Amino acid sequence: MVIPNVLSPEWCRWLMHVHDTEGNEASGFLQQVKGESVLLSDAEIKVRRDHVVPGGSPLEAEIRHIFSRRVIPEIVRATHSPIQRHELFKIVRYEAEEGGHFRPHRDNTASAGRTRRFAVTLNLNTGDYDGGHLVFPEYGDIGYRPATGEAVVFSCSLLHEARPVTRGSRYVLLAFLH
Repeated sequence: MVIPNVLSPEWCRWLMHVHDTEGNEASGFLQQVKGESVLLSDAEIKVRRDHVVPGGSPLEAEIRHIFSRRVIPEIVRATHSPIQRHELFKIVRYEAEEGGHFRPHRDNTASAGRTRRFAVTLNLNTGDYDGGHLVFPEYGDIGYRPATGEAVVFSCSLLHEARPVTRGSRYVLLAFLH
């Protein structure tokens, strides 16, 4: 599902600024190893930098308010699935110079993420980068590239990937909803 106009261009620019000035770190991924959810790092699978929005911060409260007003009602209307909570929001950057990408994966296979129902990928910029499309390989090779401020919402059970960014930087606000 694509939800237009979730964030204004000004908000998107602000979130990119937050990512770049308030700290970010290389992102890992959860994998089930011997019955445990383990955070791993492998550049063949994922290259991305994340800024985790602190829980309880004014920024987290404002994003939560925007989601409760604009995103969650659309999910409930389309799926009849109530949303009870969310994980910490992440402002992420896929950088061409670093080979930014995330190979095909599902967001709810590790035990730590099993209750995840929906993922939200909200583009913070477009036109500033090439590549970086969101693709659902089980449904073909169609690449999705939402406009600035638009969100794509999908089941965490779907296989998906962020294709490599080949020029510039792609910024995204990510959320997992339960």
